[in-house]
Amino acid sequence: MARILIASFGLAAHNTRLMPWRTVLEVAQGLRLRGHNVLVVSVSDRSNPPPFVDGDRVVTLTRQGVGEMRRALDAALSTHPVDVVFLPISWSGNTLMCQILNGIGTIRIGYLPGSAFEFRHLVRVVGKMSFRSLLPYLAQSLYPQRLFARALAELNLRGLITNSDYSTRCLAASTGIPVMTIAPGRDPIETFSPGGIEPAVLLSPAPYFLFMGPPLSIRGIYVLLDAYSRIADETDIPPLLCLFRSDAHLDMATLRARIEQRWTHDKIHFVWKSLPPQVLQGHIQMAAAVIMPFLIVPSEIPLAVYEAAGLGKTVITTGPHGTADFVSSFGECVYPGDADGLAAAMRKVAQRIASREDSDNAHAHAAFRALDDWQTVADRWGDLAEQTITTNTFTRTAGETTTKIASS
Repeated sequence: MARILIASFGLAAHNTRLMPWRTVLEVAQGLRLRGHNVLVVSVSDRSNPPPFVDGDRVVTLTRQGVGEMRRALDAALSTHPVDVVFLPISWSGNTLMCQILNGIGTIRIGYLPGSAFEFRHLVRVVGKMSFRSLLPYLAQSLYPQRLFARALAELNLRGLITNSDYSTRCLAASTGIPVMTIAPGRDPIETFSPGGIEPAVLLSPAPYFLFMGPPLSIRGIYVLLDAYSRIADETDIPPLLCLFRSDAHLDMATLRARIEQRWTHDKIHFVWKSLPPQVLQGHIQMAAAVIMPFLIVPSEIPLAVYEAAGLGKTVITTGPHGTADFVSSFGECVYPGDADGLAAAMRKVAQRIASREDSDNAHAHAAFRALDDWQTVADRWGDLAEQTITTNTFTRTAGETTTKIASS
């Protein structure tokens, strides 16, 4: 049995079901079932939201001076040494994490909480979202590779885990350590009878194109509405249903006024409230296709795309990134911010629906079945930890991609 610490930034009570915190908690639980002693340590956001509480298995360090945070961590660890540390890698927080964890952990393995970003793709969305929101991703894409490699060297990592082969490929030019892809896990799919679920809005005829999530520019909702408006009057184009999640920090009244004033069509329908998971799933089951037109995917692979695949639904999304890699075998992928490309993809899917070719996407089911469940994901993390302890090397586990990068 090893004593393992999984570090994180920003874990709080409101985001435990979201990525990347879902991965942190699922891996921690899976490693405990494997017999390991696991502690999750999170550095809070500057706003210090209510922390996620899980007995003595999760410690939240209130963001303050490094000395104060380290003393709180030492108190949580008591006198027990840490064998393995999994720590998040970023282009801005490596120094802070290095200071907090100084001297802790004989073996350190990094994980990328989100995605790698390339400047040549980010420039496509300039002007389609606020520059302030885009700036962190632009800064990451332009961060000097030698400085990034130096930061990883200071953390003394044995290897690095990413969410997708896309990020693994992107990081091939930035690190001098092995990089391995371990995608997020999938949840079991439990289908419901659509007749037993009261829909948020009655659409006739069904099916419809479905958008789910907060009405934010980073999600590509404005590009989607522009694209759909161009084809809405064409024959065989289904209605568009937007289920807007009302996240607590959003000014939904302002967003609603802005969207409803600009986009009005009898085939466009908005629901301005968060819905229970079972109702959301019911709407996925009744959808013609699920549209996820992200401008940027901070978490790389939102778990909703897995759910859509598990229900046999075509997904229209943007890329390149891990989501596009996953969707490529059963959906449509266009460049982010490309309204013309998005309209063409919706038209293509609508034509397949009209000819009854796309009611249940066998390729989507196959892509879902190929995913690991959460325990298997945790086992892969555990295999890495145990192998590194035993052999002092970061080695490949069955079915995963490892890239050994030469130091630049």
